[in-house]
Amino acid sequence: MKETYGILGSGSAPRKVIEASLQDLGASTISYVVPWYGKVTPGLEVVYDWLLDNKATFKLVSKETGKTPPKVLASSATSVEYVDDIDLYILNHLKGLEIPGLSLVLWNNDDEHESITISSMSIDMRLPTLELTNGLTPIMIDAGVEEVRDEDLPDIGEASYSKETLEVMPAALVKRMAKDKGITVRTKEEGIEVLTRGEAKEPEEIGSVVFIMRNGDELGFTLSQEMFQKIMTMVVESQKH
Repeated sequence: MKETYGILGSGSAPRKVIEASLQDLGASTISYVVPWYGKVTPGLEVVYDWLLDNKATFKLVSKETGKTPPKVLASSATSVEYVDDIDLYILNHLKGLEIPGLSLVLWNNDDEHESITISSMSIDMRLPTLELTNGLTPIMIDAGVEEVRDEDLPDIGEASYSKETLEVMPAALVKRMAKDKGITVRTKEEGIEVLTRGEAKEPEEIGSVVFIMRNGDELGFTLSQEMFQKIMTMVVESQKH
């Protein structure tokens, strides 16, 4: 049985980024559920082209009202479902499978509130949720959020995050964090670079020291340059008395 992955959202990214993500997933062992929002967006155009070029198995979900899907797309789909709410239908379909499916979000930098809302709905259903436009990066947002505004995003204050942690955060949150530091960035990658600039490094170990206690116990420490200087200062001070 093929796994089922649902694609949601209408965002865009460089064609090679989306194609690389889809290529990593493959067409032979996965069945896709894809939306038709009434028009071809740049991101979805890449998805449609890839599905057709690779003869992938996919179901098409369209609104009951509005422009009908292109014939070449509809005829290549295993079925076309006409519904009121496309995203909700896809998520419920993934959730209702014997083995729940996986959500792939086409993040929309021009409408991040919509992307965050879709991602939150998916995560609230406990579906694995990845950002298709960012190398299949996992999206993590507090579950149960129906609509997220900029002021609703977590207050991150002066917290410091490693590059690895930032890479699995939503793009909107990373860019908000950079903005809080007074720098406006266009992409998640730029935001990570800003937030990790001058990232503190672990103290370099330069040696070790062993203390022999009066009862014969030995107590050893590894030393950094800073710690060595502090110990030497203490030794010098003790010899003055």
